[in-house]
Amino acid sequence: MQQRNERKDAARHRELILDTASQLFHERGVEGVSMHQIAKSAGVGQGTLYRRYASKAELCMELMADSFQRFTSGIDHYLASSAGSPVRERLEGFVARLIEYMASEIEWLSAIKPTVTCAEERIGLYQSEPFVYVVGKLKGLLDEAVQSGDARTEDTEFSAFAAAATFDAGMFFYLTKERGFTVEQIKAKYVGHFSGLLLN
Repeated sequence: MQQRNERKDAARHRELILDTASQLFHERGVEGVSMHQIAKSAGVGQGTLYRRYASKAELCMELMADSFQRFTSGIDHYLASSAGSPVRERLEGFVARLIEYMASEIEWLSAIKPTVTCAEERIGLYQSEPFVYVVGKLKGLLDEAVQSGDARTEDTEFSAFAAAATFDAGMFFYLTKERGFTVEQIKAKYVGHFSGLLLN
């Protein structure tokens, strides 16, 4: 019974910490919030916080993981409910939703500092769950386009990989923060690029 209560307490602490951190990050920005402030606002000890998350980057990574699960559920529902629509429309819808997701999560992405070399970082990215998921969805849409005679490429695996690699958080951050592009402008450019490049 004691062990079960401890698990419940741990689950409550996790949910409380994540909800508090998410709220503070949205209000003040990731860089404007310290681990001490998160612990204080959540009403937990700093030791409790650091036992679960050694750094703010780790906390951001867990927030991203939770967010990505919600994103994939939404995408899966969208693709299933629009299965009868033209593949071009579904590809454009998928790309638009992916850009919107990146826009909503850019603060978390920018706060996760790499701790490995550039080569190792890239390999890790290409093997990560989000990247593999995006490649899989793009490949599925392209495979369908090939079957219907609408695709410009027969090598759907490579095309999907190359396309997924352009959804780069660093580039997105640069375009929005340094170049002043709006999310709608970036979304329109991506949708047009993918539609023209991958489909007739």
